Amino acid sequence: MTPRRKRPGELRRRPAAKLRGLAAINRVRRGEAKSLTQAALAEGTTVKSIKKLLPAAIIQDRSGRAIRVKAGDPYSAPVEITTNLGVIVVSARGSRERKLAGRHHAVIIKVLKGELPGSALQDFLDKKVGGQILLSNSDRLFELLKGGELSQLDAVYVGPETRG
Repeated sequence: MTPRRKRPGELRRRPAAKLRGLAAINRVRRGEAKSLTQAALAEGTTVKSIKKLLPAAIIQDRSGRAIRVKAGDPYSAPVEITTNLGVIVVSARGSRERKLAGRHHAVIIKVLKGELPGSALQDFLDKKVGGQILLSNSDRLFELLKGGELSQLDAVYVGPETRG
């Protein structure tokens, strides 16, 4: 028996489907959705695709029973982080690193808007995402802003269409 050949667009759609699945799982973890089905509908994906693409993130005791979302997962995803060198794309390994990258991103935006003091970045001193140390110096943050390195800080996750 020969293996099934992939359809032409299937490989391009899979990373986007994986990101939608991760977003649905995070909705359940944050309590924004009561069930994985509800979260999947809100993110434009299905429970079937989540089970296929992200099996280590969910638990189902047996067929027909409720599907639960695990507290953590081992999946990597490309994320944008801000380091002393500027904004770079790294592979965040696991849900904890993805969550840390998201928190760091949110704090940076609040510091730039003046909603938080620069000292809020000290929480990220010596923290790493994808092997890179996160920016924790507010003076360096404003230097990067003046240098034009922080032109667009709109999204943490990097979709397949935005990567070079």
